[in-house]
Amino acid sequence: MAMNLNHVVFATFSVGSMMFLGCTPHAESEQRAVTANTIDEEPPGGSRARDRSVWVQLLSDHTKIRRTVIHREDGDLGIVEAVTESDDPAVAARIIDHAQAMQTRMKSGARVRAWDPVFRELFDRHDLVAIEVTPTEKGVRIVESSRDPEAIALLRAHAIGVSEFVRHGHEAGGRETARFAVGSPLPPPEVAIGGVPHRFLLAQPSQAQLGGLKAEGVGRVVNFRRADEPGVFDEASATAAIGLEYAGMPYKDAAELTDALLLEAREEFRAAAQDGSVLALHCRTGNRVGPGWAMHRALDKGDSIEDAIVAAKAVGLVDPLYESITRDAIRRAKAADGAEPLWTEIDAPRTAAEAEQKSRAEDARAEMFSRLVAALGEAMSAPAADGTPAGPVAAISVCKTEAPRIAQAVAREKGVMIGRTSDRLRNTANAAPAWAVELLSPRPESARLAANTDGSLGVTMPITISAQCIACHGARDRLAPGVAEALAKVYPKDQATGYDDGDLRGWFWVEVPPPTVGVAGAR
Repeated sequence: MAMNLNHVVFATFSVGSMMFLGCTPHAESEQRAVTANTIDEEPPGGSRARDRSVWVQLLSDHTKIRRTVIHREDGDLGIVEAVTESDDPAVAARIIDHAQAMQTRMKSGARVRAWDPVFRELFDRHDLVAIEVTPTEKGVRIVESSRDPEAIALLRAHAIGVSEFVRHGHEAGGRETARFAVGSPLPPPEVAIGGVPHRFLLAQPSQAQLGGLKAEGVGRVVNFRRADEPGVFDEASATAAIGLEYAGMPYKDAAELTDALLLEAREEFRAAAQDGSVLALHCRTGNRVGPGWAMHRALDKGDSIEDAIVAAKAVGLVDPLYESITRDAIRRAKAADGAEPLWTEIDAPRTAAEAEQKSRAEDARAEMFSRLVAALGEAMSAPAADGTPAGPVAAISVCKTEAPRIAQAVAREKGVMIGRTSDRLRNTANAAPAWAVELLSPRPESARLAANTDGSLGVTMPITISAQCIACHGARDRLAPGVAEALAKVYPKDQATGYDDGDLRGWFWVEVPPPTVGVAGAR
């Protein structure tokens, strides 16, 4: 998320940093203007002027910063995890610099932003707070914790407040940090994007959390979950009861991620910009929020497709198929009427660049296949409850839960989109992107290629049934014990049995971005 995600630059460094980040004030009062712009105490070996310069510059560069915050509890231990990062090396360096300065201030008790009650009281309880600071490639990861109820509430208030600094920079500097009451529901995990007012949630908010979001200025909730998903409640009624506006745009399967839905999601951002409202957007993880954000960035903010996809990944997009669908939707929206087809099948690479892209696709396919085979073997050889190897039944859960994660990891590492598909699906989530559907209609038993007008290359490669696959994909009378029952439970609409050794089972599909693009969204 590489957002890697968890907290923000400034908040990162806990109590000390919390105060430090306070910053440029509005005209609240002459006294506040002075204290907000001042380091209150000199840290041993530190420089007020230098520290002040670093944090003022960070506030000025807030649009280059992203932050993910996760609130947790472990018994009576309250925890706030945060990752604050920037793709700008200079900003990332200042984030790290700021973190180190704040660690020094925390150890010595050198105070800053003492006019803000939350900061002041949290600093006064610094001995009750444990802080871990770990530099990342592009910023810092911070974990703050406490067993003191008041300190925990202050930590959570600070975390929410620092996200406001990231979203609004100097504009938020002169405001007091809002209180977080002891015993209040945990805030939902979320991503803060510098310069963007909206709340990108990484989980389904509870009814109690919806009330907290409203208190923090959210005016409208946009939900991308389907009603049949676990943990879903009547969110439309819950939001109406507390005076929040609501929009439901449910989708989960790739076929439901249509151009119409993406344009509807885009319109939410356009409308919010016009009336100045703040949105809270969520699915279950943030994965389904990203595509609509990419549409808005590409069509309304002038981002390239690659930059729009990076923005989508920053707020939670991880699914390679969703990414491929979103890219095509943006291309179609940008294409002039009567333009040539976006994708054209080609017999072989026509340029050195396409040859390199094909090689990248083959490498990604080999890596995904290798990891999937290893995961299947490990699951089947693991001991079952009776001590014997779990066998093929265990492979079913690997294909359902681990295979998508493997695809996401390979896509992220190789800078491509990748997945598996078939004309006889077991898992409906394994649908193919539109460009691949065209290539696969004749059921090819060899690799096929398609070139996009923007320089992207699509490659499909066949998957054949091997002897060991028969236990889960063979004729019903040849399935391993327990497999038929497990399939009926997990995949009631399964179409993927009845194969023989050597049959064509399906295809890997890989979409490689234009040659000028590296690993899109890598962080």
